[in-house]
Amino acid sequence: MRYLSVLFFFFLFTFSAQANKTAAEIYIDLQKLSSLKRVLYIAAHPDDENTRALAWFSLGEKAETAYLSLTRGDGGQNLIGDELSEYLGVLRTQELLAARSYDGAKQFFTRAVDFGYSKSAEETLEKWGKDEILSDVVLVIRKFKPDVIITRFPPDGRGGHGHHSASAMLAIEGFEKAADPEYQPEQVAQYGTWKTNSIYWNTSYWWNREIADSAENNPDFLVKDIGGYNSLLGMSYNEIGTIARSQHKCQGFGAIIERGSLTEYFQYLGGKKIASNFFEDSERTWESLGSKSLNKKFQQLMQEFDFDQTENNVYPLFEIRDELKRLETNPLIDEKIKLCESIIVNCLGLHIEALTDDFAYVKGREMKVMLHAINRSSIDLHINEIQIANKKEVVQKTVIENKKFEWEITHQVKEDFSTPYWLVHPFDNLFDVREFSHLGNAENPPTFSLQINMTIAGNELERLIPVTYKWRDPSYGEKRRPVLSTPSFTANVEQEISLFKQKESKIIRVNIHSFVDSLKDEIHIQYPEGWKVEPEVIPVQFGAKHEEKWVSFEIKPSRKSEDGEVTFKNKAGETLYNYREIAYDHIPTQAIIRPSKMKVLQLDAEIEEGRVAYIKGVKDAVPVGIEQLGFTVDVFEVADLSTLDLSTYSSVVLGIRIYNVYPEMLNFNNKLFHYVEEGGNVVMQYNTASRSQSDQTFGPLPFELSRNRVTEEDATVTFLAPDHPILNAPNKITAADFEGWVQERGLYFADNWDSAYLPLFSWHDKGEEPQKGALIVAKYGKGQFVYTGISFFRELPNGVVGAYRLLANILSYPND
Repeated sequence: MRYLSVLFFFFLFTFSAQANKTAAEIYIDLQKLSSLKRVLYIAAHPDDENTRALAWFSLGEKAETAYLSLTRGDGGQNLIGDELSEYLGVLRTQELLAARSYDGAKQFFTRAVDFGYSKSAEETLEKWGKDEILSDVVLVIRKFKPDVIITRFPPDGRGGHGHHSASAMLAIEGFEKAADPEYQPEQVAQYGTWKTNSIYWNTSYWWNREIADSAENNPDFLVKDIGGYNSLLGMSYNEIGTIARSQHKCQGFGAIIERGSLTEYFQYLGGKKIASNFFEDSERTWESLGSKSLNKKFQQLMQEFDFDQTENNVYPLFEIRDELKRLETNPLIDEKIKLCESIIVNCLGLHIEALTDDFAYVKGREMKVMLHAINRSSIDLHINEIQIANKKEVVQKTVIENKKFEWEITHQVKEDFSTPYWLVHPFDNLFDVREFSHLGNAENPPTFSLQINMTIAGNELERLIPVTYKWRDPSYGEKRRPVLSTPSFTANVEQEISLFKQKESKIIRVNIHSFVDSLKDEIHIQYPEGWKVEPEVIPVQFGAKHEEKWVSFEIKPSRKSEDGEVTFKNKAGETLYNYREIAYDHIPTQAIIRPSKMKVLQLDAEIEEGRVAYIKGVKDAVPVGIEQLGFTVDVFEVADLSTLDLSTYSSVVLGIRIYNVYPEMLNFNNKLFHYVEEGGNVVMQYNTASRSQSDQTFGPLPFELSRNRVTEEDATVTFLAPDHPILNAPNKITAADFEGWVQERGLYFADNWDSAYLPLFSWHDKGEEPQKGALIVAKYGKGQFVYTGISFFRELPNGVVGAYRLLANILSYPND
């Protein structure tokens, strides 16, 4: 069996639910099929890539183009939901794939975890493990075999973010290592070595305001206008690129569509210097690959391409496919074969889908899959066989022109639970990927797929069709989602971290979801030493699939309690799983299935009881953390401030980035300031400095927002106002409270504040000046205003006890 291109498989899965391509789109695919140009673009994060350049390379130059993002963006922030960390990484992965669906490029990743902002490449490579990530970069180069590698960042401090600089450094070293037969010989055995011709940096005015002058008549630069118009698509490449970039919605990168001439600059980093064209030194031709006739066949078909009746192009396409099959098999050739077959399918207007009546099936249970096919051409099409997993059925049926064909096949589910491959095992700064075949891939193959063997005009053709679930949403129309393999039931703890004060008991709620029609089982609760749980066994019974129930148990610590994890097993002693969905209209619904657990921690934190109004900015878990402390919390939208009586609250907390995402928040500043003046306590969490205007006022007394941050989560804290109430009451804050923090200390600290503000402590990353703007407080009238850039939105969901104690003091600040 020939090598099945994983790249094409993902491309097929992404587009399978969409309509067949137009004649113009088919013709562009044909141009790319005939082309042997290949470009690999390398950067650090989702949204780092230049989508306009990718669109130009892919759709303009007709080069097979790919973006290698070192990370999945796990350490970033989220403007559209509450996903953070690995869940954010899943969302941003899908946003990258959505972007690629517009600019026509492919997508790769390494195993690197985005651990947040890094100020040096050295720190970045140390945390990731340089050897491991370099190996991943080389693997992608050897698999993809580009003519040219493009980096988004320079390999020095100008990259800014340490991840950025590291991505360029790894690209340059990977460029050399990929050609070395002694480096990673197990890769060489499977993919061979690869010598990329050149490596260039896609520089811009961002790094050099005089870039136009620097590049003029300079042999180290290649200057290209990528704003050209493609009449077949009815769009220019920068239009397509800005639409692609707007798919990075959780990062707030929606953009106004750009049109017209657009100059991009590419600066030489290594290999052969290019005079005028990125592919001028490529030695890869169809003749060099073993065919003397393919180039002529491509030229003839493109000259004679029938735009009106695309089915008339099928016969020469099969000739091209057969000639490709005669060449020596390798991933590149097999990729071309699959693309050729995809073009044939689109020329026929052939619509094939494999559907089930639900989106989730349990191992050991039966799944019925219905194949639907419509041949919208006059060319004979015969379905020979259908296969799912190891089950094959002989069909031997003709699909008549424009008539629906259906065939049902049953499958006994054997597949493992559907979850992103990089999240199957625990990880730190490097995802633990144990299957070599997964390395570099953007996502898993579909859990279930049908392999269809057909004969078209006497030519055999196979298609791999992902099994999907389709339904009607009255307000949206047709919707689809991948079909999953799931446990028989899942147990989602309402709060994955629970903090307990001494002798405090809590009722813990668990949402149970059944994935089978009927179920009778038990939940056995496992807990750390010294805790008391009642009951320890909970019976569960369901009579319908997707039925949900809430169950609960009481848990209480003792003096001998140890912090740890509560886990769950079923009656048979098998681990129970948590089921989480990430669902947005711009991406396919994603499911993450991982062992269900709850971290239990003892919290020595007192509070002055009160009621807190939390005004939502970007969605975060801070209100839940405030409730864990014992405060009563009411959550409001910004619009609610017009009628909200703030005087009934002891504190008002502004959600993260509230002024960034709700600029109308400025209209309520006077109301907030009056509340403070009358004795209230306003706590403003961080907003990004890049979006603030110089004339904006955030507090009753002026201060500015900066881009200053402390990325070292263990940076030493220095108390500047040790006698201030926030550091003393009701909890004495010490250096111990700043131990065990995650990812960072904070970001977008205050700067240039009024003398009435008092900074409470400072900290700094190694080699930098002390940063004092992480927590500033000012008395104003009878009350007080606090600005904090501390990353409570990260620390609280991760159970950092010291962050809870500090927040308890901020919200207990006395109104004297």
